[in-house]
Amino acid sequence: MEKAPDAFDEKTLASGTARSEQDSAAARRAAFCANVFDVMVRLYGEPGIASWCLEAQNSHAVDVPSLLFFALADSDGHGADDGEMQRLLERAGEWRSLFVLPLRHLRLTLRQGRRNTAEIEFYEKIKAAELEAERLQVRRLADDFLPLEGPGGLAARYLETISMPEPKAGALIGRLRAAAKAVCCGLPHHAH
Repeated sequence: MEKAPDAFDEKTLASGTARSEQDSAAARRAAFCANVFDVMVRLYGEPGIASWCLEAQNSHAVDVPSLLFFALADSDGHGADDGEMQRLLERAGEWRSLFVLPLRHLRLTLRQGRRNTAEIEFYEKIKAAELEAERLQVRRLADDFLPLEGPGGLAARYLETISMPEPKAGALIGRLRAAAKAVCCGLPHHAH
C-alpha cells in the first residue's frame, strides 16, 4: 500500500530545496569573491571607465578598488547591510591608507622626476607594488564580504557615504553598471 507523504516529508523536501538554493547562493558568492580582482581589471579596461574612475578619485576621493568591487557585487546580485558595509570600508580604508596611498604618492612624485633608466625602472617597480597593494586590498574586501548577505545597491551606497553629489554619483553608477554587464559574463556562475 502506498503511503501518503506526511508533513515531515514535505518539510524535509522544502528545507532541502531551500538548502540547495542557499548552497548555490554561497557557491556563487564564493566564485565572485575568488575572481573579483581579475574581473575588476577587465572592468577598469572598458572604454571610459579608467578616466571616469580617476576623475572621481581626484575630485571626490573615491576609493576606486572599493567602488569597482561594489559595482561588480551589485552586477552579480550580492549585497550587505549598512553596518557590515561600514566595517568592509573601514578595513579596506585602513589598508589603503597604510599601503596604497603612500605607494601612489611615491609613484606620482617619481613620475615627475624620472631622469635615467634606473629611475624609470624604479618607478615601474613602485607602480607594480601599488597595483599589488590594491589587489591585496580587494582580497581583504572579498574575504570580509564572503560570509555577508543583505541588500544590493552597494556602489550607490558607497558613493553616498563619501558624499559624492548627485547627479555625478548616479551618472558614474550608470556607466559602471553598463560596463559591468559587458564583463560580468566573465564571473563564473554555477548552475542553479
